[in-house]
Amino acid sequence: MTEKLEVSSPANEAAASPWLAFTLPQLVDKRANENPDSIYGSWPVDPNSYSAGVRNITYAQFANIINGLAWWIEKGSGLGNRDETLAYVGPNDVRFTALVFAGMKSGHRIFLTSPRNSPIAHRKLFGTLKCRTLVTPDPTLPYARPILEAVEECQTLKIPSIDELLSTAHPVYVVDKILDTTLEESFFVVHTSGSTGIPKPIIWTQATAMRHAEASSRDPSHGQTSVDTLIRGKRMLSTLPPFHGAGLVQHLLYATVFGNVIAIPAATGPIVTAQGVVDALKQTPADVVVMVPSVVAELADDPDLLDYCAQNLQLILYIGGDLPHAVGDRVASKVRLRCWWGASEVGFPQQMIVPELEAREGGWHYVRFAPWVGAKFDMVNDNLYELVISRDEGLADTQTTFTIRGFEELAEYRTKDLFEPHPEVPDAWRWRARADDIIVFLNGEKTNPVSMEQHVVAGNAGVISGAIVVGAQRFEAALIIEPVITEGFLSTAEQAALIEQVWPSVDEANRSAPAHARVDKSLILVANRPFIRSGKGTIQRAANVVQYADDVDNLYANADVSGANSQTTDARDVNAVMRLILDTLRDMEGLSATEADTNIFDSGMDSLRALQLVRVLRKAIGSPKLALSTVYQNPSPRQLATAIASNSSGSADDHDFQKIHKELLATYQGVLQEIPKLSEASSTKEEEQIDVLLTGSTGTLGTSILSALLSNPSIGHIYCLNRSQDGGHEAQIKRFASSNLSTDTLANRVTFLHEDLTDPKLGLSTETYAELRARVKVLIHNAWPVNFNLNILAFRPLLAGLVNLFRFAAGAAPRSIRTFFVSSVSAVTGLSAGAAEETVPDESKLLPASLANGYAGSKRLAELLCGFAARHLHIPVGILRIGQVAGSTAREGAIWNRSEWLPSLVISSLLRLNRLPENLGPQFSEVDWVPSDLLGIVISEIVLTGANKPPSDGVEVFNVRNPKTMSWSSLIPTVAEFAEKGSDEKGIQVVPPEAWLEVLQKSAEIDGDERLVARNPAIKLVDFYRESLWPRLSEDVQSQLPMDVTRAVTTSNRLRNLPPVSSEWMMKWVGEWLKDVEASTKSS
Repeated sequence: MTEKLEVSSPANEAAASPWLAFTLPQLVDKRANENPDSIYGSWPVDPNSYSAGVRNITYAQFANIINGLAWWIEKGSGLGNRDETLAYVGPNDVRFTALVFAGMKSGHRIFLTSPRNSPIAHRKLFGTLKCRTLVTPDPTLPYARPILEAVEECQTLKIPSIDELLSTAHPVYVVDKILDTTLEESFFVVHTSGSTGIPKPIIWTQATAMRHAEASSRDPSHGQTSVDTLIRGKRMLSTLPPFHGAGLVQHLLYATVFGNVIAIPAATGPIVTAQGVVDALKQTPADVVVMVPSVVAELADDPDLLDYCAQNLQLILYIGGDLPHAVGDRVASKVRLRCWWGASEVGFPQQMIVPELEAREGGWHYVRFAPWVGAKFDMVNDNLYELVISRDEGLADTQTTFTIRGFEELAEYRTKDLFEPHPEVPDAWRWRARADDIIVFLNGEKTNPVSMEQHVVAGNAGVISGAIVVGAQRFEAALIIEPVITEGFLSTAEQAALIEQVWPSVDEANRSAPAHARVDKSLILVANRPFIRSGKGTIQRAANVVQYADDVDNLYANADVSGANSQTTDARDVNAVMRLILDTLRDMEGLSATEADTNIFDSGMDSLRALQLVRVLRKAIGSPKLALSTVYQNPSPRQLATAIASNSSGSADDHDFQKIHKELLATYQGVLQEIPKLSEASSTKEEEQIDVLLTGSTGTLGTSILSALLSNPSIGHIYCLNRSQDGGHEAQIKRFASSNLSTDTLANRVTFLHEDLTDPKLGLSTETYAELRARVKVLIHNAWPVNFNLNILAFRPLLAGLVNLFRFAAGAAPRSIRTFFVSSVSAVTGLSAGAAEETVPDESKLLPASLANGYAGSKRLAELLCGFAARHLHIPVGILRIGQVAGSTAREGAIWNRSEWLPSLVISSLLRLNRLPENLGPQFSEVDWVPSDLLGIVISEIVLTGANKPPSDGVEVFNVRNPKTMSWSSLIPTVAEFAEKGSDEKGIQVVPPEAWLEVLQKSAEIDGDERLVARNPAIKLVDFYRESLWPRLSEDVQSQLPMDVTRAVTTSNRLRNLPPVSSEWMMKWVGEWLKDVEASTKSS
C-alpha cells in the first residue's frame, strides 16, 4: 500500500490556502521527498549538555523516524486501540516532535506532560485524559518515577532509541483518510501552567495546527514586518522545555510550515541560563533565540555574554513575562529585542513590529496584533486592558482558539493577560501582567505587583533570584524575596543582612508606587524554600502564595507587634500620647490638617493609615495588644489618647476570641466607612417586575430559593453568582434535575455569572457590574460555606465579600437595592439570657465561649456588619437568620445532605454506635426545623414583601424557624425503628449525651477505613458535638428559649402555616440517608 490522503473540496474552509490543504505529517513527507537533505533541526548529541556537539536531523531522517514510531505504536507497543492517549516524558531530542507526528498517523493522542507537576496534578491530568500509558526511554528516567507513583494502574512503554530509529529504513506508514475526517482529530495535548491551581489539559486538534500555520504564514500588508517574517529562513534556538506549548509549537509548526526554519532545542537539564545560551551558540550557530525574561536579565548583567550574543544573533525574543525597562534597554542597545506573546490556548498570533516605535527607547516592549487575529482589549481598571480573542467567522481560517477541544462553542476567549496601551501611538500594546497577578487589598484598592518585583530582582542580580509581592485581603503589601544560595538556608542574622542589602531597591520602587502598594521594611520575608516555578521557569504566584501562607500570616502579625517592648512614650500620659498621635498623623501623606479634637476620619484617615497609626502606637507605648478598634471607636487624637491612658493598666485585655472578633469587626467597619453614603433613594414603582441577584444558588438552600423565585410572577430576571467558571450553570441544571424541578425557565430567566466576591467589582466585567447595579432591586447573599472546623480567620474572604456587596448596593443611588444576608441561628448561640430577638444582638449579651466556633463567629460578625452598613450607608438591609434546615418534604425532592451534623449523628447512631442521644442540647432539643423545599418559599415571601417600599434607616432581622415545635424525644421512637436487626437484642439504647460522646470518641479511634467512616460519619464532627451542641453537658436542655419569630411569621404566610415536623417526614429523611449510605458503600 502507498500513503493516500485526499484533499478536501474547495468548498471546505480548510482548502482556502496550501497550509490548510495538508496534514502536518503529510507536509513532512512532502519536504522529505522534495528536499531530503535539508535540515529539520539540530539536537545536542548529549541531551544534557553541548560539550559533545550537535546532531543534525534531515527531513528524510525525520520522516523515517516518524514512520518508525507510528509502526511501533501500532504493532510493537501492543497498543492496537486508536484514540488512546499516550503520555511521554524524555530527554530533549527529536523523539518529542516525531512522536507527536507518529501519533497523528497512527490515530493516538500524545500528551506531553511536565515532569515537574505535583503528584495531585499528575493524577488529575491523567484521570481527565483517561491516560493509562506513559512512554519513556530505556532506562526509565528518574523524573518519570513520580508520575508512576502518583498515577495508579499506569503502564510504561519503552520508546526505541534514536540510534535504532535512524539505523532502520522504516516502511511508509499508510494514512488512508480524507482531510475532512482528520480536522477534528487531536494534534497534541499540553497543559496549562497551573499557576492558579491544578493544571488543565489543552487539546490541539489538526484544525488548530492548520489554522496556526495559515495565520503565521500570511504576509503583513503595506510593507510591514512581523515577528513571523523575521524568523523565516532563520536558525532558531529555543530555550523552552519541549513539553511546554511554546517550545512545542516552534518545533512542530514553525520548522515544518516554513521549511527553512531550523529548530535548535535546548539541552535537557536545569533551567536555562544566559551562560547556557552562549555555550549552545558556540556549538551550533543560531540567528534567533527564544528565552524567558529572567535569562534576558542575566544577559543584561553580564557584558561579555551580552557582547557575544550581539555579535552572533540577529534577534532575541522573550516570552512568558515582562522585562524591567532598564534591563530591556541595555540588551536592546546591543541586539534586536522583541516581546513575543503567546498562550497554549491561542498559539503565537502574528504580531507586527510597530514602525513608529522601532527606533524609540522602550519600543521593544510593544506589539500590534495582525487584523486576522481578532484581538480586542477590554478595560479592567486604570490603564490596564485584557486581551480578548473574539470569534469572527470571517477569520475562521486563522483563529486557532475555537478549534481547541472544549473551546469550539466559545463566542470569545478571555486570555487573562493584561496590556497597557502606548500613551501616544495607537494600537501599540505592552504586556504588563496576568489578571491573576493583580492584588486586591482589603479596602478595594488594586495594584499590579509585577513592576515592583522586576525592579527589586533586577536591582539585586546575583543576590536574589525571585520576588513576590503579596497582600490580597490585607491593607498593605508585603514582599517575599528568594535568596540565591547554593546550599542550606540563611540564619536569622543573614536574613536581616539580606533585607538591609535589598532595601534600597525596595525603597526606590516604593517611590513610584501608590501608598497602598508600598512595602514597609518590617513586611519583607526571606524565603526558606525554593519558589515553585512552571515548566518554562516562571514563578507561579498562586502556588507560592499558598506555600507561604502561614509564613505571611506570621509576618503581618509580627509586624503589628515588633518593637513593642522598646517603649518610648508613657501610655498613662495623655498629653504625651496625644502629641505622638498628632506627630504621626502630620507625617502621613494625604491627610488634611489635624488638631486635637478633629475627627481623623473626616481628615482623610482610611483603613491603611489607621493600621499604620496603631503600629506606631503599639511600639511607642509598649502595648502590642492595642486594638485597631480603639482607633475607630475614638476618632479624635484627644479621645484616642484618653482611651489609651485609661486602658494602660491592661484591664481592657479581652479573651483571645473576643479580641480577634473585635479586631475583625473594626477592620471591616473601617472599610465600610470608606464607601460613599447613599444620600437619597427612590422607591420602586409597584407595577415593575423585580430583578434579583442571588449568590450561592447551587446548594440545597440556594436551589430552593431560586426555584421559589422562578415560581413568582412578580420576579423578572434572576442573576446567579457562583464561584465556578460557568457561574454554576451546569451544577444548577444537575441540582434541579436531582430535585425533580423543571429546568425550562433557567435558560431565559436566569443569567449565571462567575464571581469573585473578594474583588471590589465582584469579579465581574465593568459592563456587567454596571448592568446589575442598574437592574437589580433585591440582593440575596446566600454564599457562605457551612464548615464548623474552620477558625474565624478563615472566613475573612467571606466578610470582605459581604462588604463588597454593600459597596455594590450603595453605588446604585438614587435607586435602592434591598440587601438580604442569609445568616444562621448559630450567630446568636450563647446569648447570656433569653430568646434571640429579631434584632442584631448586643455583643455584651454574648458569652466568651460562644465566640470559639469560627462559622458561628463569622455569621455573628456578618450580622454586625449588616447593622453597621444599614446605618452608615443608608441602605435597606435584611437579615434572614435561619434555624435548622431539614430535608425536602417532596416525594422526589432533594436528599438532606448526610454529611451535616444531624444526619451524621443519626447514621452513626443507627449503623455503628447502636445508641441515640436522649437530647440535642439546649439549642436543638426543641425541634423547630424547616424543610428545605418550603424554606425557599418562606424566604421569597419575606424578601419580596416590602420590596417596593422606601428603605428604612436600619436593619430588619427575620428569625426563620418552624413556629410549631416538637421535642427530639418524641421523634426518637421513629428513628429507633431503623436500627439494624440483630445489632442488639435490647434494641437501640437511648443514652445521655456524655455516654453517646464517649462511645463516638472510642469508635473514632478505630474507624479509619473509608467504608467504616461512611457508616460512622459523626466521627468527623466530634469537636462540633462536644463544643457546640453540648458545650455544657450538665446544662438544662430547656435553658435556651427558641428564637422569637414574630416579624417572620407576620411577613411570611407559608411560615405562619407551617406544620410541625412529623414522624412521616422523619421516616422519609432517615430512610433516604440509610439508602444513600448503602449505595455509596457498595460502589466504593
